[in-house]
Amino acid sequence: MPPRRRALVIVLGVALAAVGCTFNFFDQSQVPVVTVGTGLRPQISWAPSPAYTLSVYAGEKDGDGFGVIWYAVGSGGYFNRLHSPVTYGVPPSNSEVAAAPPLEAGKTYTVSILRKDEKGSGEGFTNSRHRYVGTHTFVARE
Repeated sequence: MPPRRRALVIVLGVALAAVGCTFNFFDQSQVPVVTVGTGLRPQISWAPSPAYTLSVYAGEKDGDGFGVIWYAVGSGGYFNRLHSPVTYGVPPSNSEVAAAPPLEAGKTYTVSILRKDEKGSGEGFTNSRHRYVGTHTFVARE
């Protein structure tokens, strides 16, 4: 096969392989936008809903699992089954988490909402899912 034809076959093969693969690009519209109400047991809401987990941290940072003072997770394993809104410290009906005491007025807290990508597939090395994390830092007020 002449070199020019071989190059054309290679380019076409790569193009066909790329079209056959499924790409799952990061979708900014799936990052949760978090809002927190007032009071020491504020209502926490987010969009888009549902999400996988909600975590509340003392301080101005999302501790990525460390230093959680309260959390809520939807039932059914690793799926987005936690629906907005949730009241801080009150376990949602479809979860297995404990209640929490009220927040302290004047202290700073950070809420983190984690959504798992519904469009991705695979596990481990072949995983094409994204994690979408939305955070909101606030000062508790009575």
